[in-house]
Amino acid sequence: MMHKLASFVMRGPWQAALVAAALAVLSLLLPPVLLLSGAAIALVTLRLGLQQGLLVLAISTVGGGVLAWLALDTATSVIWLALIYWTPLVGLAMALRLSISLAATLRYAVVLGAIAVAGFYLVLGDPAAWWNAIIQEIIGKLATAGVADDHTLDQFAKLFAAWAPLFPGQVVSSMLGSLLVALLLARWWQALLYNPGGFASEFYELRLGKPLALVMIVLLGLSLLWAVPFIVNLALVLGVIYVLQGVAVVHALIAKIGLSKAWLVGFYILLLVALLQLVMVLGTLDAWIDFRARIKSGSKRDS
Repeated sequence: MMHKLASFVMRGPWQAALVAAALAVLSLLLPPVLLLSGAAIALVTLRLGLQQGLLVLAISTVGGGVLAWLALDTATSVIWLALIYWTPLVGLAMALRLSISLAATLRYAVVLGAIAVAGFYLVLGDPAAWWNAIIQEIIGKLATAGVADDHTLDQFAKLFAAWAPLFPGQVVSSMLGSLLVALLLARWWQALLYNPGGFASEFYELRLGKPLALVMIVLLGLSLLWAVPFIVNLALVLGVIYVLQGVAVVHALIAKIGLSKAWLVGFYILLLVALLQLVMVLGTLDAWIDFRARIKSGSKRDS
């Protein structure tokens, strides 16, 4: 199915835009579909370059806006999606196209993420205070409407007050993770169409380098010692790419040992439930330990 979808996207800019626009509107109801929408635009950019990528982005924005207006009586969501999701995705796809390096592209991405976190502080001053003000306004409306009792609303307010200092890092890391997964999906599609098996070997060898791993360790150490919100938020953003490196390590190890793909299914279930931080640590330590080089190849099964 993915091969057919990728093939349709590459038939021309109108076909790619149709896929991206339709999936963008659908993502307003089913958010995970957004990854496929972004991957369609990223695939065109990876294969055909910036001009074609921007052309598909423009057609998708107009088409998606019209579809959203007809279906939901608003085009605002699609326009925002184009600005904050599709546009940086085209930039990352171009970085990957020019560098031909997943590692370099992830480094560029994390720099953009750090700039975005800094932007929260520059624009809002104190993001935690800004977020708390919004939450208090929401709680006030809920109290007036009698939706919940005062005790429940008070617990709700305390929960979000504790989370508020990490608001910039959580928002940026979530967006960055979504962008990078869409980019990797587009890279996989590109390999399916033009270089079968190429994505697996490229992803298995993903290495971000020791200098960046040192930065990660320093940020984690400072976060544990002083818990300064800005530093913690930077650590959250940098942690995204180390989760991806950790995932690459697991894929490579499973392929080298020759385990079945059922192990990957179990791994992803655990990743979503509880293993996110552990996988991030695995990706960071791999800069020195190089787990993949220490395991002898088993079967050549492609994980």
